[in-house]
Amino acid sequence: MPADFYAPLPYQSIWMWLGILLLVLVAGWYVWLLLPRARVAAPRTPGPTELETLRSRCLAAIEDTAADADAGRVPEREAHQRLSFLVREFAGAATGLPVTSMTLDELRGEGLDTLAEGIAGIYPSEFSTRHVQPVRHSADLARQVVHAWN
Repeated sequence: MPADFYAPLPYQSIWMWLGILLLVLVAGWYVWLLLPRARVAAPRTPGPTELETLRSRCLAAIEDTAADADAGRVPEREAHQRLSFLVREFAGAATGLPVTSMTLDELRGEGLDTLAEGIAGIYPSEFSTRHVQPVRHSADLARQVVHAWN
């Protein structure tokens, strides 16, 4: 018999490699299914001491923002935007939720009605190109939300 009689035909090696590939894919799928997954930690809410620290820092930042706006160091519209962000950031730290990117409806859906109402009161000045209400009014709303937080 000739020496090349036992050589595999070209299509036979393709089927062999496809079979090996299929076995590797199936084995990989089983490994993926059976591997333990990293668990996402539940949002952590701060304790009473931490909450008071957050509250005092937020109230100080609200005061600083209002003072900067009064002194003309920050444009009024930017001051309203900062106040809204400060309140959202405080609520996010207090709840562990991504409050800074949530809509008013999403906030209400999470039971954060006071926060949603406070932010809704700041919105007209935050997004308007003309003067709607003084920065002090928005600062008062922001303070009310922070003080009312439990």
